[in-house]
Amino acid sequence: MGFTRLQFTIAHPIDLDRSAEVDLLVDTGALNSVVPQEILVDLGIPRQFRRVFRLANGQTIERDAGVAFFRWNGHMSAAPVVFAEPGDEALLGVTALEAMGLRVDPIKRVLEPTDSLLL
Repeated sequence: MGFTRLQFTIAHPIDLDRSAEVDLLVDTGALNSVVPQEILVDLGIPRQFRRVFRLANGQTIERDAGVAFFRWNGHMSAAPVVFAEPGDEALLGVTALEAMGLRVDPIKRVLEPTDSLLL
């Protein structure tokens, strides 16, 4: 799939009025969403845990993470979010994408609603 960048609303998971518009790369190959830490801190989103992540090049890094509320075009859900450090790509991972009931059309490179599975 090619690159798809869209603007999402990121909000505090409890106080949804505390929000910001953020341009994110939609990355169906990434599990987690990554948002610049300055934005998350300004919104008051707490750092809840620290995790080790392996990058595509094999390198490992540590980042703080928490939970944020994601909105796009009427679709919304809370999902894990990683506090990006300088040099990290801001992106929307598949966990948030699926939580919002969305999928990427790989031909048109657009988001569209999809059925959520409950197994």
